[in-house]
Amino acid sequence: MSPLPVWYPPYGETEGYPVHALTQRPMDMYHSWGSQNAWLRQIRGKNFLYLPTKIWEGGGFAPGDYARVTSPSGEIVVPVAHMAALNENTVWTWNAIGKRKAAWALDAAAPEAVEGFLLNHLISELLPAKGDGHRYSNSDPVTGQAAWFDLKVRIARVGPRDHAEPAFPPMPRVVPQGSQR
Repeated sequence: MSPLPVWYPPYGETEGYPVHALTQRPMDMYHSWGSQNAWLRQIRGKNFLYLPTKIWEGGGFAPGDYARVTSPSGEIVVPVAHMAALNENTVWTWNAIGKRKAAWALDAAAPEAVEGFLLNHLISELLPAKGDGHRYSNSDPVTGQAAWFDLKVRIARVGPRDHAEPAFPPMPRVVPQGSQR
């Protein structure tokens, strides 16, 4: 490991995927793991894929629109918002906002479960094969989290919607909800 930052080209196929996609976990989530704090849901109950001006205007996006985001590994449909402060070829979002329905004892109609999303559906589980064919995990060796800085995508306007994709059915409830507690 080097104490100095280094640059290397993104892993895998990038032809036809001109945009860098980044995601970052909000710092307040590090202070609330396992607590599912109601206050945290009030400030981070929804996420957007933030688009720079070049992509926003070039794609004809408007407030309330969703975008289809495609990588070599998958596709998602997500709410978008304009952010002029981004690099013109980079999109960005908060990580860990999207939740599966009924996770965290959330109602199936909770914003995190309906409009929330993760970029994980776009990230390959494995790095490209080495010379001997071995493929390493595409994850941080310390935390096991998906490697988030090599992702290249393409983006297309979908228009207004009321839910993100993919949308999975509710998971079995293990934590009692509301008056059942």
